[in-house]
Amino acid sequence: MITRLVTAAAVIGVTATLAIAAPASAAAIPTLSGPAEVKGYSQFTMTGTADPGTVVHLYETAIGWNDMQPAKDFERDNGLVTATADASGRFTIRRWLDSGFYFEVHQDDAVSNRITVHSRVDVTFWVTSSAVGTLRATGRATPAQPGLPVQIQRRNANGTYTTVRTTHTAGETATFDATFTGLARGEHYYRAYVGGDDSQGVRGDYSTAHHTWVAGPGGANPPAKPVTPAAGSVVFNRIQYDSPGADSGSNGSLNGEWFRLKNRTKSSINLKGWTVRDKQNIVFTFPSLTLKPGAQVVVRTGKGKSSASTRYWGRAGQKGYVWNNGGDTAFLRTPANKQIDTCKWAKKSPGYTNC
Repeated sequence: MITRLVTAAAVIGVTATLAIAAPASAAAIPTLSGPAEVKGYSQFTMTGTADPGTVVHLYETAIGWNDMQPAKDFERDNGLVTATADASGRFTIRRWLDSGFYFEVHQDDAVSNRITVHSRVDVTFWVTSSAVGTLRATGRATPAQPGLPVQIQRRNANGTYTTVRTTHTAGETATFDATFTGLARGEHYYRAYVGGDDSQGVRGDYSTAHHTWVAGPGGANPPAKPVTPAAGSVVFNRIQYDSPGADSGSNGSLNGEWFRLKNRTKSSINLKGWTVRDKQNIVFTFPSLTLKPGAQVVVRTGKGKSSASTRYWGRAGQKGYVWNNGGDTAFLRTPANKQIDTCKWAKKSPGYTNC
């Protein structure tokens, strides 16, 4: 009898305990993620998760202030920045950044992780010259934060840079400028580095390099820039790809294989650095050679004494031949690898082609 009463009481107690311990499901803790940094004064995207269909509020504070407050939506009459999680629990928030900030979102009483987004300065920079031996460098930083350290750097002959002036960004637009005098005549390259401000979460960065011509005692005008000839300005007008007679590999036989180029323009063209190659990438590179309007030059495969109208490839031996008798393609290119002309022949051609 006693055992049965104890058992019944125990069952009732368990049932009551189970009824009390069945709470409603708790809200999920929201999450937030975003970029490590944003360059310039830019709009960026943060994403996160929360309970589907719920509204999250963005909280923020500038680095250095550390007073997390509801973020105001300045584009909508200073309302608060909110987002609604979709059916899968995801949401997106777009925000502008003008310095480093901390961000988090609140879903009712649940608070997400806090993220840090730094600001990296975007440096606008340029150089001009309006007087002999003088150059002016000007620029600005975005976000427009005054007081940032600035280094103006000049490029050396070996490609490295040397700081030649230090200053700071100033005013509401965070501008800077410097004037250099006594410079030598020629092309001058400069860049700027604007430093950051760790206390505000702002990181420094370089500008792109810019250059300008500085006039000097030798004359005020810059030298004329070389004009890259157009395709077809110089052409192959004959290739003797099959040397007459047996292919003995002698120097005479090699010189019986040749190609000829013609300048079709009304201007002289310097072929220095130009290349001619076959499909197997055997390459001839021209030394300094000026081809006058309408002039031609022959390049023979073997060795010999060069003249104004004849050059020699300098190849020797049985393997010195270049052009394939069974079909090949010749390519003419500038030093910048711009293709100016090609000449192609097939197996049944008679040993030469007039392109």
